[in-house]
Amino acid sequence: MYRVVLDTNVLISAVISNGKPRQLLNAVNDKKYVLVTSSEILNELAGVLRRPKFQMNEDEIMQILFALVSSSDIKIVKSKFKVVKEDPDDDVIINTAYDGQADYIVSGDGDLLRVKKFKNIQIVTAVEMLKML
Repeated sequence: MYRVVLDTNVLISAVISNGKPRQLLNAVNDKKYVLVTSSEILNELAGVLRRPKFQMNEDEIMQILFALVSSSDIKIVKSKFKVVKEDPDDDVIINTAYDGQADYIVSGDGDLLRVKKFKNIQIVTAVEMLKML
């Protein structure tokens, strides 16, 4: 079974709209893959969801985080690879995937997608990942 890290932008899209990212997130409940994440990704997600434009209260954010925690393999990130020169904040996604022995990173971020592959981890879009599942 594939081990997959979802970038924060994919998680946000899954939460706020009913498109391909949500289909991909829902596939974890159908045991189509193992969702790998880290406290760094969850903290970033919570921070983004707290922005006024998302109009979410703390209870809603906590429910989302709880659902992710209960359906994920949460890894402690120890690696410190510096791969995404254009946006070093994206390196946490790479490091989570590496430490979590992920097969794929799913992202909508152009900087990450341009990397295409790191070690044995392929970086793909939500549409590409859905086709593989």
